[in-house]
Amino acid sequence: MFVSNRATILHADLDAFYASVEQRDKPWLRGRPVIVGGGVVLAASYEAKAFGVRTAMGGGEARRLCPRAIVVPPRMSAYSEASKAVFEVFRDTTPLVEGISIDEAFLDVGGLWRIAGTPPAIAARLRAEVLRRVGLPITVGVARTKFLAKVASGVAKPDGLLVVEPDGELDFLHPLPVERLWGVGKVTARKLHELGISTVGEVADLSESALMSMLGRASGRHLHALAHNRDPRPAAHRSADDLRAGHHAHRAHAGQPLP
Repeated sequence: MFVSNRATILHADLDAFYASVEQRDKPWLRGRPVIVGGGVVLAASYEAKAFGVRTAMGGGEARRLCPRAIVVPPRMSAYSEASKAVFEVFRDTTPLVEGISIDEAFLDVGGLWRIAGTPPAIAARLRAEVLRRVGLPITVGVARTKFLAKVASGVAKPDGLLVVEPDGELDFLHPLPVERLWGVGKVTARKLHELGISTVGEVADLSESALMSMLGRASGRHLHALAHNRDPRPAAHRSADDLRAGHHAHRAHAGQPLP
């Protein structure tokens, strides 16, 4: 499948989405550690994350780590409305939008050079428009592949913009920890660390057959490709409404209230 030789894929990811909506709507929460949720942390502001609070952590543990945190109940309807507004900005930027959750998406801006400028300029305008129209900070990574654009946004957080040019892809990717590779969770990371492999570059130094032997055929091939930034998937249109419906269904299945 064709992959552009230019960095034209944007990964746009709202920062601490639920907590940011709370801080936007309640000015007295700005600059303070905020936890959304009760028994389980649904989101934490960056002020709370600085104390080690993480999403999906138990509420009791979160409060022990950050006793001064302000705990607020979730307002799913507010988050849904904010998501709709952000995706409107995405669609105003390019018709090629692939939503992957209610607070992040891939955007392909490769066909917009003549009418909208370079991808970095488009990404900067998108960030400014989300802040102006929705009042939320958003981080954008720009790269030639979806995988690397997502890695770039993760490195750039919070409230940042990072462009990985094609001639610097592996120099950027290879020093990063193996946990930055899609598909490397705690179990795979532990297995790699036990084998003395801690960076993406060390994964790239291994043959595909060696990785398949260590991790299984599918995982080995997958990680070998990503370590060399081989990711041919285009940004495919996915409806933000579908994503929100799936998100609400997941909450209902988990026994959580719907908006």
